[in-house]
Amino acid sequence: MTDTEDERREIAELKHDAAELERDIEELEELIDLEEQAKAGQKPKKAKKYRLRIDKEKKVVEVHQMTGTQILALVNKAPDKYLLSMKVHGAGFQPVAPDQVVVFHVDHVERFQTLALDPSEG
Repeated sequence: MTDTEDERREIAELKHDAAELERDIEELEELIDLEEQAKAGQKPKKAKKYRLRIDKEKKVVEVHQMTGTQILALVNKAPDKYLLSMKVHGAGFQPVAPDQVVVFHVDHVERFQTLALDPSEG
């Protein structure tokens, strides 16, 4: 292949990538309640904001993913004192490690639950 053909192929790939990014941007919803979406049987989507349920509290975040530690921090809990699990729609509860990244539009999360490591806590 010549340099010109390589450049054309690279330009075509960049245009394709740009078109995909534009579609993603257009499809972003303003706010998605993960629990409502999962209960309605809807497939996860990207959004500008997500409403998460952690135990009985609801929190709105403006990111697509968070670690277990970050999720616990939303409800003022630390990973050295609490275990975090996520309810995955149709699959029950799964543990979330402190450094594990949960991607809201990929992992089919319905809600989160905490459990005190020391039974006298929380």
